[in-house]
Amino acid sequence: MTRCATSLSILLTLALAGYQPVTAQVPFGPDDWPQWRGPQRDGISSDKGLLKEWPADGPELLWQADTAGVSYSSIAVKDGRIFTQGDLDGIEHIICLNVKDGTLLWAVQPEPLVKALDERIAKEFSAADRDGNGTIDEAEAWQRFGRDFNNYDRPTGNDPKEVARTRTRHFLAAWDANQDERLTFAEAGEVLRESFAQFDAEDRDADAQQLAARRATALFAAIDKDNDGKISREESRRTELDRPFNDADVRDPATNKGDEFLTKAELEGYLVKRQSGRDGVLTAAEVEDRFARDFAGQDGIVSREELRGFYGGYRNGMGDGPRGTPTVDGDRVYVEGGNGDLTCLEAASGKTIWHLNLAQDLGGGRPGWGYSESPLIEGDCIIVTPGGKDGTLAALNKLTGDVVWRSSEVVEAAHYSSPVAAPIGGVREIVQFARESVFGVDAKTGRFLWKYNGANNGTANCFTPIVHDDHVFVSSGYGTGTGVVKISTNGGDQSAEEIYFLKKLQSHHGGAVKIGDHLYSNGGGVLMCIDYLTGDVVWEARSVGKGSLVAADGMLYVLSEGHQVALVEAHPGKYVERGRFKISSHGRPSWAHPVVCGGRLYIRDQGALTAYHVRP
Repeated sequence: MTRCATSLSILLTLALAGYQPVTAQVPFGPDDWPQWRGPQRDGISSDKGLLKEWPADGPELLWQADTAGVSYSSIAVKDGRIFTQGDLDGIEHIICLNVKDGTLLWAVQPEPLVKALDERIAKEFSAADRDGNGTIDEAEAWQRFGRDFNNYDRPTGNDPKEVARTRTRHFLAAWDANQDERLTFAEAGEVLRESFAQFDAEDRDADAQQLAARRATALFAAIDKDNDGKISREESRRTELDRPFNDADVRDPATNKGDEFLTKAELEGYLVKRQSGRDGVLTAAEVEDRFARDFAGQDGIVSREELRGFYGGYRNGMGDGPRGTPTVDGDRVYVEGGNGDLTCLEAASGKTIWHLNLAQDLGGGRPGWGYSESPLIEGDCIIVTPGGKDGTLAALNKLTGDVVWRSSEVVEAAHYSSPVAAPIGGVREIVQFARESVFGVDAKTGRFLWKYNGANNGTANCFTPIVHDDHVFVSSGYGTGTGVVKISTNGGDQSAEEIYFLKKLQSHHGGAVKIGDHLYSNGGGVLMCIDYLTGDVVWEARSVGKGSLVAADGMLYVLSEGHQVALVEAHPGKYVERGRFKISSHGRPSWAHPVVCGGRLYIRDQGALTAYHVRP
């Protein structure tokens, strides 16, 4: 049987069971998961014959690959290959692994990005190398890049203690102006910034109150220039009180604001609470100890290759690396990176076919936590969400990347959702959840049809809409909730009418699955079962907590951001758990959504991708 015939057979089986696909179709076989949220982009696997109960320690572990790179991206599976993206040594890559054992088949950067990165490294290296000796040393690195360069300074392989000792000598030589083997804030604070306080170790044997009092007295003597017994915000500028000023300035309960002046009592209170036992001076021993603990084996000297890691991907305090999941359409893979780099590649080799940037080439604006969507294939087009004044959505020719249409009547900023395609009122539509609303446009032209803003928040709208029978379900967190609207058609116009709003269900980054008349979601902290058309809560259970889930063979595979996994019956009558286990943490919440296909459960946590056997 051909691949297309296999896909048609699966669709026919699902249709006979009462299932109506609502999204754009990419070719897929029985063991494939070719895009975000699966074959139909609804979080439901076509797998059958899976385990209905797990052993006490969870399903059998088949393999774990540590080559997936730093990322929140989920995976796509097609023809025995796994596609994802992640930062390898700090550089954003598109990655292909073997389904059989997780071995790396290829990992590439889009070819235009390789060239652009080379050019930037040459420029940045020249700017950082102030003395022109061909090396970015400790002082130059801190001055140019701040503390973050240490994230990409690779261990030398030498004795970590000796490396820390040598590095400390260089560190002190750069800033110890009076050569007393001690660093004051006046000597090194401007360069080290907030790291200065982090290097200052707590003396647990000291009297914290007395130490804070002595230190406050010394700070007032140095900073209170007008000797009025208060340190103003202006006086604090470029001193060690500049950054912590707001924390030290006690707020008035009535206004929740400080008075913009620090008294000695306020400063002492802050030092006792936030810098207890710290004297504000860095000794050689403190610096060496910090290097040995936090930067073991790292010499503080930045090479060109290490600098590539510093600039080679999307950076964010809530987690570096890309977010979106690849979409596989036949022999091509479409991937959107955290900075908005949209690339079409050969699935077999990773060779770049075409590339563009959503911001630079389509006039979009990168959301605060990075572009996070997974591209949608719709016929001959690929649908993406650059955002911006030219149109929130863009339909591109999937073979060339040329613009086919823009949603010029909808010009909202992009957020973190991925679009879906669905028939509504007899019209094939693209439905997307952006900054201000969830909306629908004509899939052929991008013409605006309807919108609804009852479930949007201004912080992060991440939920992939669920469309069924002219109803659209969408949810967000940050105190908002879930809204369901019915789309009515009158002539050529459409409008959205809210059917219900459920504040109790607030989906942060997680999604939901609709099975029959019910919908299941753990996106807001508890696992809930609700009636799709009425919003009535049928049951709720703590389960493993807030996170994401997928469905397969009548079961829910529930992953919490706290690294717990549960197998739960998709039962509208009650909560029935059939197994639970814990995955290893890699230092951040587990936000990459799980996948079930080919008798396997795949869980990606940062750089690790693990495959579990879930079929008897």
